Amino acid sequence: MMAMLMLNLLRHWYWIVCGLILGVLAANYYLAKTPPRFTATASLLIKQQTTTVMQRDQVDAIDLRSQEAMATIAARITRMELLKRVATRSDVRRFSGLVPPTVHYLPAWLHSKSAKSDPAGAAPPPPDELAAWIDKWLAVSIRRGTRLLDISITHPVPEVAKGVADAIAREYLAEIANDNTQDRSKSITVLENKSTEARMSLRSAESILEGYTRSIEISKALDQKELEGATLERRYLPRHPRMIAINSEISQLRESFIREFEVARDVNKDQIKDLKDQTKLEMICKELPAREKDPDQYIRAARQQLLACIRVLDGEIKSSTLVFNSMLTRIQETGVNRESSESSAELSEFAGVPGVPSEPNVHKVLATGAVAGLAAGFLLVLVLGRLNNKFHIVSQVLDETGICVLGAVSDIKFQRLADAVIHERKGRPGNQRATYEHWHNSIVFRSHSATSTHAEMFRSLRASIALLGDRTQRKITLFTSSLPGEGKTLIATNFAASAAQQGRKTLLIDLDLCRPKVHEMFGISGKRKRDGITECLANLTSFEDAIFRDTGEANLHLILSGKRPPNAGELLESGRLGEILDQACRTYDVVVLDTAPILAVADTRFIAPLAHNVCFVVRAGYVSKGAVRRTLAIIEEDGIQPSGIIFNGYKERRFLMGENYSYGYYKSSRTGRSSRYRFDGYRCGET
Repeated sequence: MMAMLMLNLLRHWYWIVCGLILGVLAANYYLAKTPPRFTATASLLIKQQTTTVMQRDQVDAIDLRSQEAMATIAARITRMELLKRVATRSDVRRFSGLVPPTVHYLPAWLHSKSAKSDPAGAAPPPPDELAAWIDKWLAVSIRRGTRLLDISITHPVPEVAKGVADAIAREYLAEIANDNTQDRSKSITVLENKSTEARMSLRSAESILEGYTRSIEISKALDQKELEGATLERRYLPRHPRMIAINSEISQLRESFIREFEVARDVNKDQIKDLKDQTKLEMICKELPAREKDPDQYIRAARQQLLACIRVLDGEIKSSTLVFNSMLTRIQETGVNRESSESSAELSEFAGVPGVPSEPNVHKVLATGAVAGLAAGFLLVLVLGRLNNKFHIVSQVLDETGICVLGAVSDIKFQRLADAVIHERKGRPGNQRATYEHWHNSIVFRSHSATSTHAEMFRSLRASIALLGDRTQRKITLFTSSLPGEGKTLIATNFAASAAQQGRKTLLIDLDLCRPKVHEMFGISGKRKRDGITECLANLTSFEDAIFRDTGEANLHLILSGKRPPNAGELLESGRLGEILDQACRTYDVVVLDTAPILAVADTRFIAPLAHNVCFVVRAGYVSKGAVRRTLAIIEEDGIQPSGIIFNGYKERRFLMGENYSYGYYKSSRTGRSSRYRFDGYRCGET
């Protein structure tokens, strides 16, 4: 497949060359129409923040040390929002030639018919439209191996390119400076709000705890008395004066605790909402059991609730104190950071006014045009190859049909052969046989042309047919084709001539009853013509009387077609042809049949079963592949197996040598002095 592709490319090399030329011409036309453009570049240095005051609790949105951060900053510079701010700057809008003129690639005569107003020199467009223009001119790139961002503007006017590049750099620096100020203000506001919340929570917790102070003191005294009562209870009876006194004191302390606890509990309900752990404290300070039903249970629950509230309040006080102190410290640090912070970017270099155009790149455009032209040429050749359904080399015939190729005959240059014969006749007149003068120039087995490569091709064909089987059993060789004009008569006559010159008695029968050509090949006309195969098939003449023996070659006899019959199919189907061919096989060593094209008429389908060798002629670049496939299908339907294909009329090329069984190329002077074919010293001689 690759070899076929390469051969196809070599065969149509002129399309590739035309594509190359057109590509270069198109590139030159583009260069002539495209105005020069200049590129100005402003550079920004991207830095990491060096201040560490705020780094403990504030995470950067972008880690400026990474390559992704550099790419993110480059993308932010190309935002339409920033470009619109650039488009509103007065120093940008007052540039002359801010909007470049429209480039028209049509020829001047064609463009003049549809000329439109040119925006060049007009008033600057609205900011939105100008921002869209700037976006087309802008290119932001990261300088390799550095932390520099290059802001490049490409414009036909050098001053505009420089001014717009510097304006974009300044606008971005102003934007990040404003963002830093806003970020610091937001940070201070958040810190102040958090410190206020912590202070309020601290005050509420301290106030609530202070309200429970008296209850805590009574609870501690009650614990002490209950401990003393428990000790005395082990020594005295309940009626003992000391037990009565201690129980009385315990009862009084319980009453005092309940009274103070309930007062503090009612007072502190409104202050619980300011605590951070408001929900937790509300769950602890839930309703107590009924005092009247079980005073002891009530007092135990009240004392447990008091202890739980004290633990929550202590934790709230410690947490709020820590948060409040931390917020105060951070507010102070933020104030210091406001004065000592460093910007994350700075202008490294202003853009300069470019002096040399950056676009279009002449070498790049020419190279692109040449490559595109070559690609177009290759593509055209491939398309033509797909669309071309003709045969050009032997391998195509083999691939498409699967039938062996008995031989390949290149296109015969009749005039060159004739010139060579005339030249040899002048040089050696005694070697020329007068009988050959009537033969057509396409018969190569004449004096001084029998040594040509074409003659060698027919000798090779003769050898291929001879190797098909025993010569005595395979005497009848039939030549046919799919369509008229494929050269079957030329192949048949030259094959017959080559067999006759080999010393074998040969009979050539013209069985193309509709368009006979054998008589023209041997120059037989007028009074020399006689009854032919038509009369013999109709029993109007005998086999011997139909033979034409005066051909100029002793071993070559002919049976011409005779008069054109109105019922050729009936004559061929009568059975008489088989008798004639049997008689010919008894008399001759080789019998050659020149028959009609199969797709033109059905005559050959009656003749082919009687032949020993059925040879199918295919002309290069002439007959379609579909026609050949259809012809082979018809022959196979009739139960006939073709002996092989003869590839005729191909163009001899150096790069096709070996693909078409070729010997070389025709070597002759302008006067046709040499009639030999040669390649690298190889010469074909007589056999």
